Amino acid sequence: MLPSVTTPDSTPGDTAADGTDAALDRLEQQFTVLYAAYRQRFRDQSAAVDAALQPSGYRTLVQLVLGGPVAAGELADVLGFDKSVLSRQLHHLESLGLIERDRDPVDRRSVIISPTTEAVRRVDRVRRDARDAFRNRLSSWSPEEVDELHRLLGNLL
Repeated sequence: MLPSVTTPDSTPGDTAADGTDAALDRLEQQFTVLYAAYRQRFRDQSAAVDAALQPSGYRTLVQLVLGGPVAAGELADVLGFDKSVLSRQLHHLESLGLIERDRDPVDRRSVIISPTTEAVRRVDRVRRDARDAFRNRLSSWSPEEVDELHRLLGNLL
C-alpha cells in the first residue's frame, strides 16, 4: 500500500485524514488500471480493423467514420495533430485501403478525406463489439448504480 500523505488540514496519525488518503490512493490506482485496460482495448480495436493499424491511425479513422468526409487541415485541428503527423497517418490509412482522397469540388486546391466503405464496415463492427462488451460487463448493475457512476464521473470534470 502506498504511504499516506499529510495534508495541511491533517496531522500525522489523524485517522480520518489517513483513511481519506488511503481511499484516494486506492482510487488513483484503480484509475491507473482502468486507463491501462482502456489503452489495451483501443490497441485491440485497432488491430481488429487491420493488423497493421496503430491506435493513432484508428483514432483518425474513427473520426472520419463518425464525422464524415473532411479536409485534411480541419481533421488535423479536430484531432489535435500536427499536419505532418496526420499526413503520414493518412498515407498509411490509404495504403491499407481505409481512406480515399478526393479534390474538394468547391476548392480544387483542397483535398477531402473520406473513409472507404470497407473502413466504415470494419469500424462499425469493432465499435459495436466494444459497445456490446461494455454493456455486458455492466448488465448486472441496476439502473441506479449506473446513474450513480455517471453522476460521480461527471463530478470529476
